[in-house]
Amino acid sequence: MFEFVSQHQFGIAVAAYWIFSAAVSSLPDPSPSGSAGYLWLYRFCHTTAGNITTALGSRIPELKALLIVLLAPLLVASTACAARYTVHPGALNTVDSAAYDTLLIAETAIDQSRMAYQSGQLPSDAKDSLDTLVGSYNAARDSWLTYRGAIATNAPSGQYMEQLNKNLSDLTSAIRALKRKGVKP
Repeated sequence: MFEFVSQHQFGIAVAAYWIFSAAVSSLPDPSPSGSAGYLWLYRFCHTTAGNITTALGSRIPELKALLIVLLAPLLVASTACAARYTVHPGALNTVDSAAYDTLLIAETAIDQSRMAYQSGQLPSDAKDSLDTLVGSYNAARDSWLTYRGAIATNAPSGQYMEQLNKNLSDLTSAIRALKRKGVKP
């Protein structure tokens, strides 16, 4: 962490100033009959934030343009951070729900590939990849059901989760291998 901070000093300083400025801006105005300590803190923070802006603004005239350039990708990327995974109704937890999603994707890929195979549209070298995908799907589904059983009965699920993760990883690799053969699952 220290290495990251030392390599990105300017970016960290800009981010820290931005956070400080936002925090100062969000301070509620002191009431006329309020505490003298809060009034002092309010004025001190605003003065400090203003002086930093004045000091940096006069020394680095391109700072405003630089801030816009730096903040624009952050603002665009922050919309992606707003996305949240919705757990399926009936799922025992997030892992269970995500595993279910992966199995649904694989099942769709298998069904589409089987239809392509039956209609003669599956490349000849893709049959082995389809067989591998079916085997990986069966193993992943079995480990998912075992994991669900362990969670439902409050049994220790660590080893089952490890096996589920391995099988889901293998399943994902099998889907990618089938895709590389020209099949669009």
